[in-house]
Amino acid sequence: MNKRDVIIACDFPSAQETLAFLDCFGDIRPFVKIGMELYCAEGPAIVRTLKQRGHRVFLDLKLHDIPNTVKRTMAVLSRLDVDMVNLHAAGTSAMMRAAVEGLTRADGTRPLLLAVTQLTSTSEDVMRKELLIDRSIAETVAAYAKNAQESGLDGVVCSPLEAGLVKRTCGADFLTVTPGVRFSDGDAGDQRRVTAPADAVSSDCIVIGRPITAAADPVAAYRRAVREFAVHPIARALLSIGAVFLRPDEPFTWASGIRSPIYCDNRLTLTAPAVRTLIEDRFAETIAREYPDAQGLFGTATAGIAHAALAAERMELPMGYVRGSAKDHGRGNRIEGKLTPGMKVVVVEDLISTGGSVLDAVEALRDAGAEVLGIVSIFTYGMKKGYERLEAAQVRSVSLCDFDALCDTAAALGYIKPEDIARLMKFRDNPSDESWIH
Repeated sequence: MNKRDVIIACDFPSAQETLAFLDCFGDIRPFVKIGMELYCAEGPAIVRTLKQRGHRVFLDLKLHDIPNTVKRTMAVLSRLDVDMVNLHAAGTSAMMRAAVEGLTRADGTRPLLLAVTQLTSTSEDVMRKELLIDRSIAETVAAYAKNAQESGLDGVVCSPLEAGLVKRTCGADFLTVTPGVRFSDGDAGDQRRVTAPADAVSSDCIVIGRPITAAADPVAAYRRAVREFAVHPIARALLSIGAVFLRPDEPFTWASGIRSPIYCDNRLTLTAPAVRTLIEDRFAETIAREYPDAQGLFGTATAGIAHAALAAERMELPMGYVRGSAKDHGRGNRIEGKLTPGMKVVVVEDLISTGGSVLDAVEALRDAGAEVLGIVSIFTYGMKKGYERLEAAQVRSVSLCDFDALCDTAAALGYIKPEDIARLMKFRDNPSDESWIH
């Protein structure tokens, strides 16, 4: 499975209708989901046919039975060469462990195995009143996901609204496959916990049925879903809340006098809970991966301070911050927070342009005896001057999003015209050359 796959739910009553629908795609071989209706109508033959035609197959039967029955059934399904199967997490850890055992072939291989947490058609009110689960949807999904992970499964099926929660509970590598995805201008149907493809920022794969299968032009609808889902999640988030504006036809004027097609105010990320959570998740993942020896995080003014605090809490690390200049009263501190000589730290910044301010913070920390492992930032313009300064200072920098990803995402989502990208790149490469405006 590739992350950011769009899986089409082929909820048709017959093989004839399914294959006629897929014939519309020509040489495209989308990942497809086969559910109970089609499987009960056609049996294993439909799976074999689809595999012979080159499709990857998610067999969505949601098994839920006693452990031995599920084990034996999974052993049968493993022989179909499907790519992914699932079961209900509510069937208990014993059932899930038995499923893994049954699904594993003699050579040690097996399809991916996912656990369904709560159906996206189930509301919290129904869950409490009819299923008698006296916990919130979030608590239930998190607990079921953790049980699935501890039972040896590869991931879960959950609402895209809960995918971020699953990642925080089980880690970035635990898969989230999310149905309940509808286009923003479409009908939610019988789904209750839904979102649009571009908003499914923590989902590894999305499953879409009727918005594609019932579309007047299914191929165009599929391509739209792929395009919207493939956009850079941080770029999409920054654009959606107005933390970044792209205005190539009406340039902004920076304090330096340079006219710019972009304006960035990442302080706005602090006022948007979903975006803020996404950023902290990605900061924590990035720091753990790129700077595993980090012993503390130090933010820069102003948004960098808040994000350093939030990420440090997520990672259970000490946090401090670096002032733009030393206080003119009290102890005259420039660095706030406990910093011990030799401490390995990461600098948290919200935005990097030419790199001057963040490098001032790096030097202040080094002068105080810290070992600066590097910098993490929400966004970077990717300007040549910034890269040169960072390289000269021998400091590594990793950003969650860069100018290129932002421009591609903005074009994909209609914030700018595709032909504007070349102009924006020209600005990025030489901000002083205003020929990009014309």
